[in-house]
Amino acid sequence: MPLSAVRLFDDDRLKVPPEHLGLLVEPDGLPLEALLDHSGSDSFLSVRLLDTSVGELRAALRAELRCRGPLIATGHQPEFFHAGVFAKLIAAALLAEKHGGVALFVMVDSDLPKQTHLVVPQVTSRGLRRVEVVIPGIDRQVPYEFQPRAARTEWLQFFASAASLFAAGDVALLPVFARAWLTTPDAQPTWCEALSRASAAAATALALKSIAHLRLSDLCRSAAFRTLAASLILDAERLAGLYNAALATYRQRHRVRSAARPMPALTIDEQRIEVPLWVVRADQPRRRLYVSRGPGTVRFYADQTIIGQMSPGALATVDRREEAWPFEAGGWELRPRAVTLSLFLRMLLADVFIHGIGGARYDEVTEEFALSWLGVPLPALACISATLRLPLPCHGVRRADIARARQAARDLRHNPQRHLRDLPAELVRRRQELARRSDELRETRRHDHAARRRVFREIRQLNDRLLEYDPWRAASYDQRIQTLLSQAELDRIALDREYFYALHPQSTLAELVEAVRHRLDR
Repeated sequence: MPLSAVRLFDDDRLKVPPEHLGLLVEPDGLPLEALLDHSGSDSFLSVRLLDTSVGELRAALRAELRCRGPLIATGHQPEFFHAGVFAKLIAAALLAEKHGGVALFVMVDSDLPKQTHLVVPQVTSRGLRRVEVVIPGIDRQVPYEFQPRAARTEWLQFFASAASLFAAGDVALLPVFARAWLTTPDAQPTWCEALSRASAAAATALALKSIAHLRLSDLCRSAAFRTLAASLILDAERLAGLYNAALATYRQRHRVRSAARPMPALTIDEQRIEVPLWVVRADQPRRRLYVSRGPGTVRFYADQTIIGQMSPGALATVDRREEAWPFEAGGWELRPRAVTLSLFLRMLLADVFIHGIGGARYDEVTEEFALSWLGVPLPALACISATLRLPLPCHGVRRADIARARQAARDLRHNPQRHLRDLPAELVRRRQELARRSDELRETRRHDHAARRRVFREIRQLNDRLLEYDPWRAASYDQRIQTLLSQAELDRIALDREYFYALHPQSTLAELVEAVRHRLDR
């Protein structure tokens, strides 16, 4: 895999696999030995953050986590994600097992929930429909780490509702997942604790090596993260400029015009500098971190609200401080935003980090930013995704089928003689004459609009008369279009790859495990 900041992957290859059990693995086969070479290079490990080397920070964090051997990490929001995301966990587990390492899944619990419902497909007498089962207690305004607890009885009803709607529930992985989620001495389990148990049970059912689950909020209390955060804050103006330049390079390279894609630029003005970190508190919305420098002072802001200040000298040794940062006394804590999160996990924790398609694309910004700041590329990055289809009835309607049906309906109305039988010969002959007259006018008297309109009106009137000889034909053509559109909508529901991975039959997920294993063994 090239260590260039220009492009991490070929864009043409970073696409969702269209077929069932389709896999995307980049670089193909994941040659782990080659990827590990750079993560242990002297030039990378000797890079310094404040007064500590990257090598020392990595070693300390991994010792704290009791990680031995190659560390294969991936991550995602702690939600009911689809099989494409689950493929990343499978790959991490298989690589760790093969090379005597550790598989780690980082639950990004600082993010806001995108899901308020679990979407479950249901087969009914009228066809297929999508049913939304409300997730207990979920609040889209609150990060996962602060989500209110829901009673075990509510979760029991939630999983029972999902299972009752889905016809293949008896062979799905869902019962295994749900039992583990519900197996807790706590009457109101936290979201991340329950998800960790359920994910571990899913891995065991599929004969996968244990995958360690870590909450990002816990990692953010480590000396390694605090050192990275302090480095970003102390050099905020210069690093914000490098960050924005990396973002501008990405947009130019990929011809992105939106100021919000893949993420907004950082604000730099005379008063304050935006740092690529979140500030969170249990009773407050998630906010952006801004800093300002005064004589011997760094001030911290959660958006517009000042939340504390400290001296640059104290901030520079924050990794050795036993006391909290000033704003932590008020309940505020720092969390990484997208680029900083990937930077942290790749630079200070993982030997190989596995992204999905979206993350692999925007991590070009991370790579560009890190190279311009640190002078060396980051450790290896891989991209894995998959497509799984649920065993649901499907009509197989294609866009071309609908297009042909619409074309036939249009042609029937414009050229009924091509579609109808036993039409009066005189009317057909008259229409042919008018068609020839229309062609002549178009060739010889193109600007005689009045004459051309008269002929067009006569043709249209004759078409209407011809259609009267088989009044049901137009209705049947229109009905064909509606039938195909309805079937296409049912197919869209049936072929959706975004369904929760535990809804799939356990046997299908086992096939996915073997498919990933085969690709990694190339």
